Amino acid sequence: MFFIIRNSADSDAESNNKSYSVQRYDSADSVASAENDIESSAGDLRISDCDSLLRLYVATERSAALYQTLQSIRDEFLEDLDAVNSVAEIYGLISWLLEDNGINAQGASLEETADRLSDLDIEADNDKYTNIIFHLKDAVDRLYELELD
Repeated sequence: MFFIIRNSADSDAESNNKSYSVQRYDSADSVASAENDIESSAGDLRISDCDSLLRLYVATERSAALYQTLQSIRDEFLEDLDAVNSVAEIYGLISWLLEDNGINAQGASLEETADRLSDLDIEADNDKYTNIIFHLKDAVDRLYELELD
């Protein structure tokens, strides 16, 4: 997965009311082709892998307009963890997801955290954490696959 984050045309460079658009590409070739077809701006941000996303996330304030855009890209990586080839990147995405949802893993494994959230959902009789539990279990499966490789 490759992404280009562009400042929207209506963004004011000096204000906090910036908005961004995200273009997703499935290959480096399609990014290169798109950059030939579309005028590139110096303010464009290129995300060529999960590592570049995580580095940009760490450098971005939570209150910045860019943060929500980064969250949407994070969610795309979480939906397709097969595109993530590093144990550290998977843990980075999951830690970010948990932090955004106010969940402290308290040094527990991903499986233990999923079980704890499942227990909380059952106790409260709601599905508040269902999506997070899914991503935790998916991450565990992907980590196992990487371990076998």
